[in-house]
Amino acid sequence: MRPMVAATVFEVDPVTVERELGSLTFSRVVSDNPMLIVRAAHWHNQLDGLGLGLPFFLVHDIGMLLTQPVGQTIALVGRERSLKMAISRGNMKHNPEVDRLLTRYQQLLTDLARSELCHRAAAGNLSDDLVAAVIAKVVEPVQTALIRKGHNRKLPLTVATYEEVEPAHFVSQSLADEVASTLKIVVEARTRIRVCLEQIDLDTLKLLEMFRGEDDLGDATDLLDLYRALVTPEVHDIVNFSLDLIPSVLETKRSTGVQTFSIDGYASIETRGSLDGLLPSELAFDDDLFDRRYADNELFYYGRDKQNTQREKLHYILIDASASMRGLRTVFARGLGMALAKKMTLKGEGVWLRFFDSRLYERQELSSSRLRIPYLLCFRSERGRNPNRAFSELERELARLMRESPKEVVVTFITHGRCQLDGRLVESLAQKATLCGVFVMPTGGDVTLDYLDKLNQKYVIQPDVLADKSRRQTEALKILSDSD
Repeated sequence: MRPMVAATVFEVDPVTVERELGSLTFSRVVSDNPMLIVRAAHWHNQLDGLGLGLPFFLVHDIGMLLTQPVGQTIALVGRERSLKMAISRGNMKHNPEVDRLLTRYQQLLTDLARSELCHRAAAGNLSDDLVAAVIAKVVEPVQTALIRKGHNRKLPLTVATYEEVEPAHFVSQSLADEVASTLKIVVEARTRIRVCLEQIDLDTLKLLEMFRGEDDLGDATDLLDLYRALVTPEVHDIVNFSLDLIPSVLETKRSTGVQTFSIDGYASIETRGSLDGLLPSELAFDDDLFDRRYADNELFYYGRDKQNTQREKLHYILIDASASMRGLRTVFARGLGMALAKKMTLKGEGVWLRFFDSRLYERQELSSSRLRIPYLLCFRSERGRNPNRAFSELERELARLMRESPKEVVVTFITHGRCQLDGRLVESLAQKATLCGVFVMPTGGDVTLDYLDKLNQKYVIQPDVLADKSRRQTEALKILSDSD
């Protein structure tokens, strides 16, 4: 390891780094690739940003099991050479109790490695944000006991720091005692730790990976939302419903900018067009073959650029998050909202999404590179129910948008079947945007709202439809299809 100088507020603390590297002496997952240790340091730094200052060797071991197949890139063995070196150098004393704790710790890691989660995660490619969130969930039973508080606990993310590093050089007796205390806490909670691992829903991981976008999640807020998505029980139902809708959503394609009219320049080669755009090479065929290719639409034409004369399109999705939307209504609303957002971003159109109860919550500007799925899965409202106030805020925002940056706006709101709104407010909104209302009914019957005739589209979801998985999916797919 290269020598380190005193740290500034923007640099790592050399004392902290040496202690964390020394803790690897007690690690039971070994790899020869320094890049994997750099990645483990990144998980450690992310968890530290959440206030979970977990021991580096523990983050390293669990993270490696989640990302690497045992027996190929990593091995579940002890670092006996490092332990003997630390003892022989006088950095720590031999302690039979530590040996027993390390044996039980390795048994725990072996049990975790055999789980379906570790097998499937290691075979896939989980993002670092998701790995950090899973680690936090796995150690949830012992988080409070293991958290280390302190300033500037970050580890360097340079390969040179971990190349040919010998952790025994950084071991001290105080560090050995601290690790022994950590190991005792972990092995005594081994059953609860295994249960926490098994509680992680594989479908949730699949959805989070599928919807993570082109860029990994970035700040601590996103990581906290990821963690909440893993520990919130009701998320599982929303995830399952979303996965039912995904196949139809992924068929969405961005519309092309090609036309057959004889204006503007050439853009592509097409199988349809006018004769003046025919490729010259097509005229080389004899008359009979040319006529047959023409009849079978096998000729090739130049496609011409199409000037975009339409205003930019914006999809504004509002999801009712009040207490009246609990249970299956929440499942339907959020599953449909995520599917709509994904579909519109695939089409290359702007998407804004907001939750509301008695007010509008923070606006999420979604794109293919930033979908904020964890936030959408586990958001919880903080206030009562006042839809008129929330939609008045929306009306003011749309009025400002029309003045400053005119767009073609489509507002889709998913709400309770008894959502009462002032007729004049809805009429004002209808002058600024295309309105689509999705009403999830609390009980059977018709929707009796005064403003329905002012909506461009409306859908009513009855309780018996919500309770039937197949019918619920059919209704959602119909709404998605009509949104084209």
